[in-house]
Amino acid sequence: MNHARTTTRSRLRQAGFTLIEMIMAMVLTGILAGIVAQIIMGPVKGYFDSARRAELTDAADLALRRLTRELRHGVPNSLRISDSAGNVGSCVSGTCYIEYIAASGGGAFSTGTGFFAGLTTCLVTPANCQLTVTSPMPSNPSLAVGDYIVLNNTNNNDTTSQYNAYACASLSNCNITRVTSLAGSLLTLAAGGSGFNVFGFPAPSTTRFQVVPGGTKAVMYACTIAPSKGTMKRYWNYGLNGTPSAAVAAATGGGSSTTVASNAGCSVSYPASAQTFGVLIVSLTLTDTSGVDSVTLMREIHVDNTP
Repeated sequence: MNHARTTTRSRLRQAGFTLIEMIMAMVLTGILAGIVAQIIMGPVKGYFDSARRAELTDAADLALRRLTRELRHGVPNSLRISDSAGNVGSCVSGTCYIEYIAASGGGAFSTGTGFFAGLTTCLVTPANCQLTVTSPMPSNPSLAVGDYIVLNNTNNNDTTSQYNAYACASLSNCNITRVTSLAGSLLTLAAGGSGFNVFGFPAPSTTRFQVVPGGTKAVMYACTIAPSKGTMKRYWNYGLNGTPSAAVAAATGGGSSTTVASNAGCSVSYPASAQTFGVLIVSLTLTDTSGVDSVTLMREIHVDNTP
């Protein structure tokens, strides 16, 4: 009887495991876990890196698509390039400014014989400040009182040119003015005021017009020049200014604004040879918040410079 009890106790003791065996099992498990972790770490890290770069690429592509779409619908010959160092026509250092006059639509027109008859014809004969739209009226958005009409904009640099819509605040005969009333297809235009002197359009080379939204007017994109990083911002509703430096002061000092991209650096090229063909080249570099990854997208934007 005692012998049977002793045998049972011995078997119970043999069914367990020692401390050394437990330690060895833990060590082996740790080694296997480390090997598995090394195997899966690469693909997991690659996945997160790809997702981060894809997010940067999407953000850069969205910003360039927005800029492209807006520039292509701008008033012809209104694109101006400058930088914070005072360079006009190029971006060399500091911040680059891309400015244009927004257009929401356009159409064709006909006028009476007195429409282009002199500088003050609108003041003398208000009917000479009317034009008849012969094409379908602009829609989506519709032309409204308070919007502006631009004709024959062929210059964006000469502040003494009557064909430069930016310069009309200092000229008595210019190519932009405000719509004061609508009656079917008949538009009545302001003779002056609202930041402009006496209106008297120069004779146009075409019978087309562009509509500038009264709440937008000029638009400016400001971007830190690469390789530096900053923000890319969009400014609007700051008026029309004869010189790029005055436009920058007005936009950054009182215009409406929104951030288009963060941790951004850009490179912009619009030399005289490119202006002939209306090709603006923009490269945009976005960097993630950690500063590890960055992507660069380049876009050639064709701008219609035919009034």
